[in-house]
Order: sequence, then C-alpha cells, then structure tokens
Amino acid sequence: MKKEEDIVKLKEILYHNFNDYNNLEVIEVATKLNKLISLGKDSLKNKYKGAFIDTLKFLSEAEYLQKNYESCLKHIKQLKLSEFYKKEPISTVRHATIRGFQCDVFLGIYQNNFGKINIVKKELIEYGDINRSELEVNLKDDYDKILDLASSFLNNSIKTIVNFKLPYKIDISEDEEVIYEYKDIQFSLKFKTINNITQVPFEATNGVIELDRDKYGVYSCSDLMLTFNKFFDATHYINELLALCSESFNYFLDYYKTTTKYYWIDNLNLSQIQVSNVKVISEKYDDIISIPFYSGQSILFSDKPSYITQEKFSELKDSLIKGQELPLWKVLYLDAKNNMFIEKYKEAVISINSAFENYLNIKSREILRSGMTDIEVEAYLQGKVSYTTYFLKDFIKEEDFNKAIEQGIIGLHSPSTFQIIKKCFNLNDNNRITTSKSKINGLVNNIRKNRNDIIHGNIILIKDIESDAKKSINSFEEFINVFQ
Repeated sequence: MKKEEDIVKLKEILYHNFNDYNNLEVIEVATKLNKLISLGKDSLKNKYKGAFIDTLKFLSEAEYLQKNYESCLKHIKQLKLSEFYKKEPISTVRHATIRGFQCDVFLGIYQNNFGKINIVKKELIEYGDINRSELEVNLKDDYDKILDLASSFLNNSIKTIVNFKLPYKIDISEDEEVIYEYKDIQFSLKFKTINNITQVPFEATNGVIELDRDKYGVYSCSDLMLTFNKFFDATHYINELLALCSESFNYFLDYYKTTTKYYWIDNLNLSQIQVSNVKVISEKYDDIISIPFYSGQSILFSDKPSYITQEKFSELKDSLIKGQELPLWKVLYLDAKNNMFIEKYKEAVISINSAFENYLNIKSREILRSGMTDIEVEAYLQGKVSYTTYFLKDFIKEEDFNKAIEQGIIGLHSPSTFQIIKKCFNLNDNNRITTSKSKINGLVNNIRKNRNDIIHGNIILIKDIESDAKKSINSFEEFINVFQ
C-alpha cells in the first residue's frame, strides 16, 4: 500500500510540473515514479500504465534538452517497446520518432561516424516522404533541420563560429579572410577594427589616429570572427571549444608576428576574452546551436573588491625596501606558468628549464661553499682540471700537465647536472637537501624531459607536450622545496 501511495504522490507532482524539463527536482520525481511502476507487480503496472508512459515522455524530453542523447534514446526505445505506446496519439508517436532521429544524428556526429549518419539520413528521407506533410509546424522544422544537419555533415559543410573581442588590433583588413589548417581542421579568421574613440585625445579630420605599437589596444582593437569546419557543441564543451580556438589563434599569431615583426603582440588565452556569440551552422540553417553571449572567465562574487592579503602586502613592501634584484629563476618560473596559461607548452618547457638551470647554479654554489673555498667552487663548476685530481696523473708529469693545460691540449671538463647534484649531496652537512638522491634525480629528469627535443626541433618525438610541460613545472616546484 505504501508503494501505491508513493506512486500517487509522485504522479501528482509530475503532472503539476510536467513541462518543467529543466527542473532537477521534477526529473528526480519522474525517475522515481518510473522505477516504482516498472518494478511493481503486473496489476500495478496496468493500473498506472498511463503514468509510466508519461514518465518516459517527460524523461526523454528532459534528457534531450540537456543534450544527453544516449539517455534520451534509451527512454524513447522503452516508450516504443511498451504495449501501451500503440494507443498513444499520433502526435506523441511523431514527436518520439523525430527526437530519436535527432539523437541518432547528434551521436553520429559526436562519434564522427559517417556510416551511421548516412544510414540515418536514408531513414530520415524515407520517413519524410511519407510523413513530413502531416507533421506539425514545430516538428516539421525539427525534421528539416536534422536532415540538413546530417547532409551537411556528410558534405563536410558544418561550421562552428565564435566571435571574440581582442585586446589589441590585428592589422588585417575586414575585407580579407585568413584561411589555414590546424590539427586537420580548416580555420577561417576575419578581423574588424574597433576604434576606441573615447581614449583618443585628438581628432583626425582627414583619416584616423593610431598609437604606434598599440600593445594594449588603447586607441584601437579588433573583433575576431573565428570559423572552423567542424561541429562543436559549445553548450556542453565550451572549455574544450575555447581551448581549441586559443591554440588555433596562437598558431596564426606566431606566423603573424614573424611576418610583420610585431614582437609586442602577446599570445592569448581566449577563455579570458569576452565571447559575444557561439553558433553552429549547417548548409541551410544558421541556428543549429546558438549561444548569444558567453563569458569563459571564472567569475568571482564578493561583497567587496579582492585584494592581496596583508601578509602578502607586507612581504611585497619588505622585498621592495631591500632593493635587491629579483633572481632570474623566479621571473622565468612565472614566465613558464604564463606560457602554460596561454597554451604555449613548448615555451613553458624552455622557460622552466632555464629557471631550473639558474636556480641550480645559485643553490649549488651555496651548498658547495659549506665544504669548499670560493676558488675551489668556481674551479669545480668551470671544469678546471688540477694535477692532483687528474685521472691520468700516474702517466704524466706535473710539468707536462701544466704545459698541456696552457696549450689547450687538456681542456675544461665542466661537471654535468647530476655530477653537481652528487657533489652537493656529499657536502650536505646543513641538510639543505631534504630528500633522497634518487628522488632528486627523478625530479630533474621530469624537468628536463623534452627540453632537447624542443630546442633541436624534434617535436614529432613528443607525444603529450601539455602533460609533460605541467609535469616539468610541478617537478621544479617540488625541487626548489627540497633543494635549498
């Protein structure tokens, strides 16, 4: 009896909110009601067959609107398998059929499955030949759109368009279009110059006023329309979309800067730029997916502006009072982090390796001086060879050794990174190294991974540069904590 009471209660809530497909609480009600009826006895199923059908109709529509196409299809298939479905109005049958076609097409596109889309297109045409003229206006529109989307996919004519407002001007006329391929996708860029009239203190009567090397878009900036020939569902994958746009735009920007010698132009992370419109278009429709405005930034809400903590502010003031030049490794470390942020992964690896070399050079000297004189430290790091430590001293006189040094016959033998670290371990009396040698060597290997391949242009050998760059930076952060 308790189960039937629950069914009646849930049924009442569902019917009262039946068109509220985006309400998670109502979706939960429909899910519970569906489960109670489907797991009940035959008498219960028969008594509430109408409610069961309605849960499937509601859940399939809710899942479709949430773009959970596999779940939507599952509910539609359950609906069609129900013996009570045959008694449903023709409008319900047509609606479920069109939704099924839509799910199949979207899933086929996500899977990049041309064979599946080709089959669904044929089924759509066969269905339309018989039923299209009888469809209601909204269903007819849905049918036409999904058929065109399937055809456009097969013709490779689907386009995703994203509009950005750049923080500076790109000196390319709006009459020109930049077309190129990146990661096997064709991209198109069009720019439109926007003059910041309120920022210009002068008025040009016969032309325009521009700021030389306007790095920050003070006098003018550009709107960017970025188009590429691939379906991208921004409503579900906006971060991935913006990441792809960033990579593609920065790829263009590197060539643009090289061609124009505009060295002052910065690469961008487009997720931090205002996105005014995202849409997917097919051959006949420009509103397959449309998001009028999107902000990719992480938005923070607070009752007052954010400021650095008093502790950080005091640290900043103390640092400035000391008047010491900032160690180069700290600047290079921040450069590496910024390169990661703007998705310049190769540059991030180079920056973090430069930071590592500078840091090791500073800290190794400090550690070695605990057991060596300044002269000995410099001689060791420069690779100067002494007769007493020369590995062939048993076969050469000291006088001949000194002559060989003067004549350059015996040259410098600078120690490797791992030799320097080993030497530091031998003189680690002050416990400035707080982990094992194997751990340190592992961190160094992580930091230096891909460095030589990048410098020598062997990029093809690198499998996952983004992941490796993150690991290099994380390993450096750990290294400076255990090697001080």
